[in-house]
Amino acid sequence: MRKKDVTKTGLAMAVPEEAVDGGRAYAGRFLAAVFLMMGLSGLFVPAFPSVSCGWVIPGICGTSICLGIFLLAGYSKGRQAAVLIPYLLFAGIFYGRIRDGFLILSNDMLHFMTEKTGKIYLDFQVNAEGNVYFTLFSIGFLAAFLTANAIWYGTLWPVSPVIFLAAAALISGFSREVIAAAVFLAGVLLLPVFREQIGKDREEKGNLPAYAAVIAVSLVLLLTAGTFLGRMDLFQENWWKDSVHRFLYDSSTESMPEGNLENLGSWKKSDAAALSLKADQYGKLYLRGVIRENYTGTAWEELPAEEKADSEALFYWLHKNGFYGNEMIGLASDLTEEETAEQTVEITNLGACREHLYLPYALHDSSLLSADVIGDAEVKKNEENWTISYLSGSVPQWYAVLQKLADHQKADKEQEYLRCEDAYRKYVYDKDLQITDTAAATLGRLLPPAEGRLKLSEIKERIYQCLEENLAYDESAVTLNGNNDFLAYTLEQKKKGYSVHYATATVLMLRYYGVPARYVEGYYLRPEEANAAAPGEELVLDETHAHAWAEYYLDGIGWIPFETTPGYIDQEEIGVSEDTGLGQDSYEAPDKDYMAQEEPDTMEEESGDRSEWKVTPVWAFLLLLLLLLALIGRQVYRRRQLLKKLQEMEQLSPKEGVAAWYGYAVCLMQHGGTAEEKENREMRALSDEAMFSSHPMTEEQKGQEMKFAEQVRENCMAKWNLIERLKYRWILCICR
Repeated sequence: MRKKDVTKTGLAMAVPEEAVDGGRAYAGRFLAAVFLMMGLSGLFVPAFPSVSCGWVIPGICGTSICLGIFLLAGYSKGRQAAVLIPYLLFAGIFYGRIRDGFLILSNDMLHFMTEKTGKIYLDFQVNAEGNVYFTLFSIGFLAAFLTANAIWYGTLWPVSPVIFLAAAALISGFSREVIAAAVFLAGVLLLPVFREQIGKDREEKGNLPAYAAVIAVSLVLLLTAGTFLGRMDLFQENWWKDSVHRFLYDSSTESMPEGNLENLGSWKKSDAAALSLKADQYGKLYLRGVIRENYTGTAWEELPAEEKADSEALFYWLHKNGFYGNEMIGLASDLTEEETAEQTVEITNLGACREHLYLPYALHDSSLLSADVIGDAEVKKNEENWTISYLSGSVPQWYAVLQKLADHQKADKEQEYLRCEDAYRKYVYDKDLQITDTAAATLGRLLPPAEGRLKLSEIKERIYQCLEENLAYDESAVTLNGNNDFLAYTLEQKKKGYSVHYATATVLMLRYYGVPARYVEGYYLRPEEANAAAPGEELVLDETHAHAWAEYYLDGIGWIPFETTPGYIDQEEIGVSEDTGLGQDSYEAPDKDYMAQEEPDTMEEESGDRSEWKVTPVWAFLLLLLLLLALIGRQVYRRRQLLKKLQEMEQLSPKEGVAAWYGYAVCLMQHGGTAEEKENREMRALSDEAMFSSHPMTEEQKGQEMKFAEQVRENCMAKWNLIERLKYRWILCICR
C-alpha cells in the first residue's frame, strides 16, 4: 500500500492514505450490504404468513435499493435527503395502502402472540382489497436507507434499531431463521472490520484474524443456538421455564410435582402451612390449582398455546357471553333454580405455589377469571389473598342439576346456555382425549377391550378394577422411570404409588375409553375436618392436604372430580345415576391407530448413574459457550497483563521510565491520539536524551512523560467511538 508522510502534532508518522485500495473498500462495503439486506429479508419475511412471495425477491430488491442509495448519496447529507424525497411522495400517495398493509402485518404479529401466550388479541380491521406489498416496499426502503448510511460510515448506530428487532425476533421465537440471522450478523460485524482495517498498515492488518475469529465464533454459536432453539421455545422450554417458575412462584415446602413425572420421588408431605381458609360454611372441598391436559409420557403439561390458537374466536365469543368452563356448574344451577347454597370463602396463600389461585368447583363468580385467555380461563398470578363465591354441593347434586337442565332444555335461556356448552364441548373433545402410543399400548394390555359403547359407570368400574389389580398405595414410592413412559413403568413395573400415580392412570384410562379428562393438583379438605370447623373459623391447610386427582367432562355441566386414590374415594359418588337425556350417556374409544408395542419385559429402572455422555445440541451449545468464555478470559488476561506492565513502568528508574512512557504515548498516537505540537517536540527530545545520552534523568522528568502519555490516552478516549474503545481496550489491549 502506498503511504504518505505527514507531520501530525509535531511527530513524523507514517499514516495510510484513505483513497488507497478503494476497490477493496467498495467490494467490502458491497458485501456488507448484501449480507445485511439478504439476512434481514430471510430473517423477517418468512415470519409473516401474509407475505407469499418468499424472502429472495424482497432481499434482492432491498439489496439493490441499498446499493443504489449507497452509490448515489454517499457521504453527502444533501444527496441523502434528496433520496428520501421520492420515497416521501410515494408514501403520501399510497398512504392508505401502506396503512392497510401495516395492519395486515400487525395481525400476523398478533396471531403469533396468540400462538405463544394462548391469549386473545383482536385483529385490526382491514379493507378487503388491502395487501402488504406497498408496506413491504416502504419498510424495505427505510431499512436500505439506514443500511447504506451504516455502510458508508462504518458505524452501527443507523442499523441499531434493526439489530434490536432482529434480536427480539430470535429471542421471542417470532423468527427461527437462524441461517439468515447468521448472514445478518456477518454483515453487522463487517461494518467495524472494513472501517478499521481498510487502508491500515501491515501491523494493523495482523488484527484481521482476531476479527475473523470473532465473526466465526459468533456465527457458529448462532447456528448451534438455532439447533438448540429448534428443540425449545425460550418461553416454554422445560428447564428454563421450571427455573423461572421456581424463582418466581415456588416455595421449598411444596409436596406436589406440578405435573413433572420424570423420576418422581416419594410424597414429601409436611406440616408446612399452605393455605388459610375462612368460609361461611365448611364442607368437603377440592381446591384446583394446577390443571394439565397434555401428557408427554414424562410430564403433564399445559396444552401448547399453538394448539389453542385456532380456537381464539370461539373463546372470545364464549367469554363475551359470560360462559367460562370453570363456572359451568354454577351457570347451570342458576338456570335450573336448583336449591344450592352460595358460599363465600376467603383464601390466603401461606406457602403454596403462587402461580396459581386455588379455586373450588361450582364457581359462582367470574371476577378472578381472565376473559382474554383461550381455554379454561386462567386466573391472576402471584396473589396472596382472594375471595370467591361458589355453590356448595357434591357430585350427586351436580348430576341432579344436569337432570333438571335436560328436562327444561327447550326453554330460551337453557337454549342459549346449551349453544355455548355445545361449542365448548367440541373443543374439549378435540383437545382432552390425547394419549401417547405407549400409554395406549399399556392400557390395551391391562384393561378389557374397548369394544362398542360403554356407560360412564361401566368405565369407572373397569378403572377401579384395573387400579386395584395393578397399583398399591404407597406414599414412599420412588418412580425412577427416567425417559420411559410413566404410566407403563408405574402399572407394569413399580406397581406402587400415591395420588399422582392414581390421578395419571385414571385420566389416561378415561381418555382411552373416550371420556375427556384432565390431571389436577391442588388441596383437599376432608369432610370430617370440614364438619369439625365452625362457620367463619380460620382453617389452615398444610402440605398433608396436597393432592392430585382426575376430572372428567360431563356433557352439559362441565368438569367433575373423579377420585380413585385409596382413602379419598367417596362412596356416595360411585353409584350416582347418569341417565340424564342430555348429551351422551355412553362413550366409545377414540378411533385412533396406536403404535403396536411389545410388552416391556426388559424395561429397567433408571439408576442414579449418569456416566453415559451423549453429544446433543444442548451440550454443543454449552461447549461453544465455554469456548466463548475462554476467549473472553484470554482477553481479560491480556488486559490484566497490560495493567501490570503499566504498573511496572511506574516503578522503572527515571532514565528507563522516560523512554518507556514516551514509547507508550507514541503507540497511542498511532491509533488516533493527539497532543500539542510543542509538547510533542519536548517529550520526544526528552526521550531521545534518555535513550542516546549518558545524562541522568530525574523523577520529575519521568512524571512529565507519564503525564504526557495520560493526556494522549484521554484524547484517544474522547476521539474513539464505542466500537473503537472496545477494540483498543479489550481486543488489542493497548489502552487502560
